[in-house]
Amino acid sequence: MKNLIVALGLVDWESQFVSGLGHPMFGLTVQRRCVDGIDIRAAIQVVECQGVIVTDTTPRIDHDLLIELGDIPLIAITQDQDYWKEFGATHCIALDLNNPVSALKLVAEFFRGEVQAPKPETIAHGLHIAIAGFGGSCGRSFTVKELSWQFSQLGGKSVMVDGDTYGPTLDQELGYDLGFNGLLDMCRTLEKKTVLAHSDFEIIPEVAPRLWLIPGLPRTSRWTDLRIPALRELWLRAKQNYDFVISDIGPILEAEHGLTHETSLPRRHATSLTALESARVTVICARADAVGLARLVRGYLEFHELFSKSDVYVMLWGVTSESHARDVSNAVTRHTGIESVTTVPLDWDASRKALDSTSFIGKQNPKHEITKQFEKLAKIIADQHEVSNQITSITKPRKKLLKRAA
Repeated sequence: MKNLIVALGLVDWESQFVSGLGHPMFGLTVQRRCVDGIDIRAAIQVVECQGVIVTDTTPRIDHDLLIELGDIPLIAITQDQDYWKEFGATHCIALDLNNPVSALKLVAEFFRGEVQAPKPETIAHGLHIAIAGFGGSCGRSFTVKELSWQFSQLGGKSVMVDGDTYGPTLDQELGYDLGFNGLLDMCRTLEKKTVLAHSDFEIIPEVAPRLWLIPGLPRTSRWTDLRIPALRELWLRAKQNYDFVISDIGPILEAEHGLTHETSLPRRHATSLTALESARVTVICARADAVGLARLVRGYLEFHELFSKSDVYVMLWGVTSESHARDVSNAVTRHTGIESVTTVPLDWDASRKALDSTSFIGKQNPKHEITKQFEKLAKIIADQHEVSNQITSITKPRKKLLKRAA
């Protein structure tokens, strides 16, 4: 057993981290919890330790402390590894704000002498678009299909992901076997070898030129087999291999704050929550009637924090006239503040024809009003994504300055 001194500063995940660090499988013991560098200097005088763990928020860390530590390793869990390397830290561990306790394994590997050289990370240039909705019959699957078809017509590679763990339907609507080479298989592959190669995406069905499909769960009860780390990795690898990732995240959302911790446990809404973490664009679907608008407004106001990191668009289906479209659009903007509202008419004949032939309305009737509206929305999202990428490419990254208490 190796004794450690831990001084994490004012972070809300300190108790979970210290508790996990003392797990018997790591062979580590937290000998003392300190508040700052002065407390660390006092602790190393009275206890024997084999390492000190600090973070960016640990106050009063200076070179005098580094001298007094001598041969005792200083491990920094940080978002600014360059700073700590220049400072003289023995080892730096990248801090994942979405899952801070993931550093536990890396700390244990360091003290076991199993530290591996960091692998070069492939930049994810793709755009993840999450299709959400509150309740059933809000048009999520319809939006995923038609919007994905329009993205494929823009020349980029697109993939549809059926993340509805309550009742996946995309594979059925497009005529593919339920769950074949789908979401569950992809996550299991990730759990076994931690990375998806490009060849792993070649096994999923190609429903049209430049358009692929990752089917949903074979049975809704299999949601317990989906783990948060594997889902996060899946979204990342999908954005690395495709230009557009369009995911149906299901009819129910939940502000599950426990998602940050205990990532080895199954979570009922892990697929939708991790998708919203990854997505830069969210399209919320609803029916253009009193019930649909009420669900949309109530759901958005209740779960607005889930959409805070993405650009939000609204898709309303079932409008009957121009005045109806104008009225429902104004109502959504007035109650939610969302100005990007797209409306599409109700056409049962066109929808039934596309469903019977396992195809898309945009493919069968390019001049239909539904096709025109989805084409317009796809171009707006794609143009905004291109502008964002151009700004990112010309902006020089700035070194993050550490905030320390006096």
